[in-house]
Amino acid sequence: MSFITDKQTLADLNLLGKYKIGSMFNIFNRVKTRGGELLLEEMFKTPLTDADAINHRTNCIAYLQQLNLKLEIDPELAEMASQYLTEPRPGSRVSCVLGAYKGKFQEMMYKSQKYYLQQRRIYAVQEVLVSASKLLGQLIRNGIQDNPCKAMQDKLDKIINAPALRHLKAKYPYTVGQTADCQFLFLNKFRQSLEELLQLLYEFDVFISVAQVAADKGFIYAQALATDSNGLINVDNLRHPSLSNAKGNTITLSKEENLLFLTGANMAGKSTWMKTLGVSFYLAHMGFPVAANKMSFMVMEGIFTSINVPDDLSLGWSHFYAEVMRVKEVSRQVSNGKKLFILFDELFKGTNVKDAFDATLVVTQKLARYRSCMFVISTHIIEVGEALKGTLNIQFGYMPTIMKGAVPHYTYQLTQGITTDRQGMIILENEKILELLA
Repeated sequence: MSFITDKQTLADLNLLGKYKIGSMFNIFNRVKTRGGELLLEEMFKTPLTDADAINHRTNCIAYLQQLNLKLEIDPELAEMASQYLTEPRPGSRVSCVLGAYKGKFQEMMYKSQKYYLQQRRIYAVQEVLVSASKLLGQLIRNGIQDNPCKAMQDKLDKIINAPALRHLKAKYPYTVGQTADCQFLFLNKFRQSLEELLQLLYEFDVFISVAQVAADKGFIYAQALATDSNGLINVDNLRHPSLSNAKGNTITLSKEENLLFLTGANMAGKSTWMKTLGVSFYLAHMGFPVAANKMSFMVMEGIFTSINVPDDLSLGWSHFYAEVMRVKEVSRQVSNGKKLFILFDELFKGTNVKDAFDATLVVTQKLARYRSCMFVISTHIIEVGEALKGTLNIQFGYMPTIMKGAVPHYTYQLTQGITTDRQGMIILENEKILELLA
């Protein structure tokens, strides 16, 4: 079963993008190899939907964080080794010998680079084996009981300690005979093992990178619960991972109270809190650490957000119609029985207040009936909250605004209830807009 989401959600939560400032990918991308970077990107695109798999990955990363390991590997040589293993498989050692002599002859007669490049690629494979051996040494020396990475460690051990590889004496620059021997060994006899070795190193590269980020930023590891759990999510002092000195908040959603109706003034922190919940939910399904004191969650099938929905000129959609189509897609997924986390920020802000009130009220009431899903819905129309008070499985929270004279100050602390704050005109007056138009 694949985790369900879409481009809008990925953009709303700023999850992907190697060169996007503040993206979650950027935060965790401390990998040393190109293969590790590609694997990290794949993990971001395919969160897990099995509690055991999530907890196993979490335990592996946490274990490597405890060991404080370093992957000592040359990224260029690792990529060169990877490219070398895509070359055609030689049929026999004889063909390798003939090819090596041919390459050496062409180098001597025509200054061909082919033989030199072949030697460099063989050297790259040997250096990867050295890096793998150093990593294995750290795992053995620093290892502690209940090693969740044991299967990976055993595979690493089996490959690099194969007698033919362990006793390989050839050193760069190689003789013609050594070149032929290594070519047959690497591209034929141990080709599959070396491909597996690189994949193992990429996985260790990602896990060690993530562990380093967790250690540096003080992140913790969430616990994934089975899908039959009553609790949907429970977080303590949850913060946005890309914000320094962020204010944390605590929340619990369950099948008895599966919808948070969120109110608050502009700039009070509603959107940031919703993004914090969405990002943390997504990272937790990857088995990655989160910025919190504690987090547990029921594994779900996906996440959809509606935070920065644009209009679509190519389709002729207004902002309001784009919002409607977004709600339609989410409603289709929810009504099909999917267990999803849904975050709607200021529903129907593209229409008039009366229609926005009616639409927000009825959509919230309908969505709340799906107890296997989680919902966070925010609005400026606080009267909707009053109308929803009789719905038992809805909890109400708001982000307060404290007025100091005529200047609003924001606590960014989630508070139980519905806001009564109305500071729009005060902010307008503070910016002296009315004076400009006098």
